[in-house]
Amino acid sequence: MLMEKTISRSVRLMYSTGAVVLGLSLIGHEASAQDMQIMQRVEITGSSVKRVDAETSLPVQVVSKADIARTGATSTEELLQSISAFSSAGGTTNATGAGVSTGGLSSISLRGLGSTRTLVLVNGRRLAAFAGSDGSSVNVNAIPLAAIERVEILKDGASGVYGSDAVAGVVNFILAKQVAGIELSAGYGSPTESGGGQNAKASITGGYNTDKLNIVVSGSYEKDKALFGRDRTFAASATRLPYYSSTATGQGNIQGNFIPGSGPAAGFSSGGSGYGNPLAVGDKCSTIKMSTIASGAKGAPYCAYDSGPDVGLTPDRVLYNLTSNLSYQLSADHQLFADVLYSQSQVTQTYQPSPARASFFETDDQFGKQGVDQALLLYPSNPNYQSIAVPYLQSRGFGALIGKPLAITSRVFNFGPRQNVDTAKQARAVLGLKGALGFGDYEVAFSHNESKLDSAVTTGYFSQVAYAKIINASNWNPWAAGGVQTGALADQLQSAAFRGNYLNAKSTSDAFDGKLAGDFWTVAGITPQYAVGAQSRKEKYSTSPSAAYESGDISGLGGSLVPIDRDRTVNSAYGELSVPLLKSLEVNLAARDDHYDDVGNTANWKANFRWQPVKQIVLRGSYGTGFRAPSLVDLWTPQTLGTSEQFTDPGTKQTGLQVNSLSGGNPNLKPEKSKQYSFGAVWQPLSTASIGLDFFNIRIRDILATPSAQEVVSRFRAGDPAYAGLVTLRGNDIVSIKKTLANTGDANVQGVDLFANWKDSFSFGKLDVSLNGTYMDTFDQTSPGGDISHKVGTIVDPTGTPVIGAQDGGVILRWKHQLAGTWSFGAWSTTLVQNYRTGYQVGHDLNDNKVFISSESIYDANLSYKGIKNLTLALGVKNLFDKKPDPIGTPVTNQFQAGYDINQYDPRGRYVYLTAGYKF
Repeated sequence: MLMEKTISRSVRLMYSTGAVVLGLSLIGHEASAQDMQIMQRVEITGSSVKRVDAETSLPVQVVSKADIARTGATSTEELLQSISAFSSAGGTTNATGAGVSTGGLSSISLRGLGSTRTLVLVNGRRLAAFAGSDGSSVNVNAIPLAAIERVEILKDGASGVYGSDAVAGVVNFILAKQVAGIELSAGYGSPTESGGGQNAKASITGGYNTDKLNIVVSGSYEKDKALFGRDRTFAASATRLPYYSSTATGQGNIQGNFIPGSGPAAGFSSGGSGYGNPLAVGDKCSTIKMSTIASGAKGAPYCAYDSGPDVGLTPDRVLYNLTSNLSYQLSADHQLFADVLYSQSQVTQTYQPSPARASFFETDDQFGKQGVDQALLLYPSNPNYQSIAVPYLQSRGFGALIGKPLAITSRVFNFGPRQNVDTAKQARAVLGLKGALGFGDYEVAFSHNESKLDSAVTTGYFSQVAYAKIINASNWNPWAAGGVQTGALADQLQSAAFRGNYLNAKSTSDAFDGKLAGDFWTVAGITPQYAVGAQSRKEKYSTSPSAAYESGDISGLGGSLVPIDRDRTVNSAYGELSVPLLKSLEVNLAARDDHYDDVGNTANWKANFRWQPVKQIVLRGSYGTGFRAPSLVDLWTPQTLGTSEQFTDPGTKQTGLQVNSLSGGNPNLKPEKSKQYSFGAVWQPLSTASIGLDFFNIRIRDILATPSAQEVVSRFRAGDPAYAGLVTLRGNDIVSIKKTLANTGDANVQGVDLFANWKDSFSFGKLDVSLNGTYMDTFDQTSPGGDISHKVGTIVDPTGTPVIGAQDGGVILRWKHQLAGTWSFGAWSTTLVQNYRTGYQVGHDLNDNKVFISSESIYDANLSYKGIKNLTLALGVKNLFDKKPDPIGTPVTNQFQAGYDINQYDPRGRYVYLTAGYKF
């Protein structure tokens, strides 16, 4: 994008204050001769052709450093949450998914199409995929907020220029490249409500500049304190009738007769409710930290665990960053450049203790190897069997079970809450040379990227086979006070505890790229511009699980993980041509060919135009193709049996179920294919105001997708033949599912981006008002069986069945905008921001009535003062009026948080922050 130091003030009109709007660079403003002399050709995200004109044929939104400061964001992920193009499902994925192994990943998604279809760049080049994830997503929190000069968001497909993953668009983080002196900044923020959620941050940036050498070095530190469900009334319980009820595996529920040495007998209930619980009679579940549920799988009352108070809403997080940019002018025409990025984050998630029951043990081959029964057994010889179980079974009409060994469920409190510590390291180094030759400009560079993840656990985990072996040889009491085993048995159980590192993962990418850009010969007064380039990239991905993790024997980690160690080479060539057919009309063509040594060739192209029929109006449009190549993780993750995320079974009406799940990659995958087009207009009726609209449409076929457990179960129960072989029943109970990755289904996404800006000066100061909004007209996704999910404004279809993908990313909002107004006078400046989204349907309640979340407006405010030389002070409030989530809450079935939508609401509530910056 055009740097302010190197362009005329006309280009600065494209930057607005608050939410930035792409304006018209030269419309309504005649550049002076002096302005034209200092203009330089630079690249704009989405094109390799260098240009002077800031207004391109593609919709690029720019967020400046000043805009970043006014948001009050405490992380790069949080900054992006305010941008309307990220308003759809999965717009930002954070590390708050307690119960899901995120590894501390924070990723972003344009148009609700997922982080794997949004290309993330730093200074125009890729980062390595986050280790331990899907092999494609980038951890945006590895990019230090303090070092960002601006963010450029291309809201249009760009595979013809950048290759894979740019299906939905491109987010390019530009880091500061020139700083004079030293800048110090620090900030602290806290919710106004008690509990956690506090943030502290500090940074130092220094620059050294001569006629030939420019160096910028920046270091930063960020720290977040965990916030728990018990700290917020709306999340303090996972039960809110009649909307949702916590049915997580409880303590002491009787699953049925388990035959030692053989397995479950006839009538065995694989779910968590089973034949009920003796303590549920008389509502005594609270004595073991449970809640009473009136009726389970066998019609008996049982005890369920209310995880709400113990779930982390936001994690503890510590982040260290170091970045540096260097440029050295070798001569008038040649420059050496380099950049370095290093970050280390540690994310600690704390949530409820692990569950244990027979069905969870079925994936653990250690039981068979060691000859231990795959259940927690209560034998007739146990005194608690005779005094507690027998009277209960007789009273409920389950006398046929009396005298037989019983399998019992457990919520294992003896090892404390589960706590995961994920340490992620991201590093990148780029060294290159650029300059001018007689026939054009050139740039060559080599880059090395790597991402490492070390995952460990501290409390709450144990060897399942060791635990069961001890329990089955003891006179344990499943109904002991507090649900905790005591005395010598408690001491003995500690030998089954598991602590320490369980996974190391590494992702690397080494790339060499080169390109040329310049002018063709002038013919008939027309001078086309061109860019050509090539790239070779080597990708590697490996995981090293511990022996215990690989065996699937550790409770609560989701089953076995098998090592991966794969690599591939990608060779690419591309070209771009920009032709000014008329003074007012420019046409741009781009094409790219990518060869993967594992999935073959793919060729993609793009065409776009820019037409300025009159001085006040620019019309623009584009059409192109795109692709997403399956990652090394997609292709080579071995298929293993683990434990599914939670789901609701429409066939039995049970909620919060978890069963055995076969998941993994598929070496027969092929790349996704997409087509997209956009057209729009930018109008500047006054020199102080501009408004624009951009229509977009994206169609994807052969989607690479892993269906959620809820999708598999719901479609199976609905009779969809494509899911018929993916569910195994025992009686009418679901005991296992299959959810492996495949090229399946299609998607059609369509909507409009709106942006507007007004800026003027008055005797009482300067006013700047800006608006950025996105309206989603269509998001239709086709299932493998041919059913279409209409996803805009709802998480469920008319029957209450979740739409495809809802469990992973949430809702596709119909409309979201940010409206910002800034007043500045002298040393003072203040900004008020409205963040608005429309309402949506979240499902059906327990009485099968439709449930809706209402529309929401959240206001942020910021006041800054620069009246002291070199010092900047700012006071801000996010969620100024302390807006709470909708009272009916939102059950999120693949995370443990309850009471709000983790994709749309910040559980910290009203948040006050203070920042200070000083320049030497």
